[in-house]
Amino acid sequence: MTDPNLSLPTPLAPPERLPLEEWYPACFDWENPRPLKIGIHLDLRARHPDVPHLALRKALAVYCNRARYRKSLKAGLLRWDLQGQPAGLVTLEQGAIARQQLKAGKPAATGKPDLPPDTTPLPEENLVPGRLELTVKFSELPRPLQVQGGMKIGIRTGEGTVTAILPAKVWRKLEQAAKDYPQWVAALSGSLDRFADGEIALKHPALQVFEKKARPEVAAEAKAPDPNAPAAPTAKPPSAVETPKGVAAHPSSTPIRATISLKGRAAPKKVRLPGEQGTQ
Repeated sequence: MTDPNLSLPTPLAPPERLPLEEWYPACFDWENPRPLKIGIHLDLRARHPDVPHLALRKALAVYCNRARYRKSLKAGLLRWDLQGQPAGLVTLEQGAIARQQLKAGKPAATGKPDLPPDTTPLPEENLVPGRLELTVKFSELPRPLQVQGGMKIGIRTGEGTVTAILPAKVWRKLEQAAKDYPQWVAALSGSLDRFADGEIALKHPALQVFEKKARPEVAAEAKAPDPNAPAAPTAKPPSAVETPKGVAAHPSSTPIRATISLKGRAAPKKVRLPGEQGTQ
């Protein structure tokens, strides 16, 4: 016999009839629906991990694809979360899409809730810790300014002028390397110290220089010369690759535009120049 005190699990309803209105009466109302929070399916997933994701999506699709719900999507009206609290507004674009769907009498293309615009701020719980690191590339030797902390250099970019103070020893190595290699590109990286008046100041800078070398396959793929034509000097291949060579620099006859990129890393490691003894 079955133990009468043993509670059996209640079987799930079909996916399209999950009891959303029983779970969250302050949010779901089949007779008088209100606009739902963008991304409410993620909240449902978090609260009902035992329910298949597909079942939750189908249930929401049935709820949101009805004409009665679409009529509630009017621009400027509040959206509501599972607890019946305001959670954003219906945008003009979302209201227009709902009206078009009503006029066409068609269900939503994917059955998914409307996605928020790209400018939607991230909630605090969506964030993770990290560290912002900036990297700027240049191919000409800067003219430094000697300051109390060392040699201050600047690179002009489209986003602003990137400045950093290099230790004197690092600057001397960069200056010496400028005499050794005809083609190079340097990468200066560091944490953001300040950004004001068009100046992007880096702190704890690290410098790495790459020597540019011609790709050997470029020369091999070049068109074979006419055997009847007079011999001509071999032209230098235009393509080049960047190969790390420690500190190597030299002013280029044709300057390249400096570019800057952003990288977020939780535990960045400082890259020191060869021969550098723990300078910061």
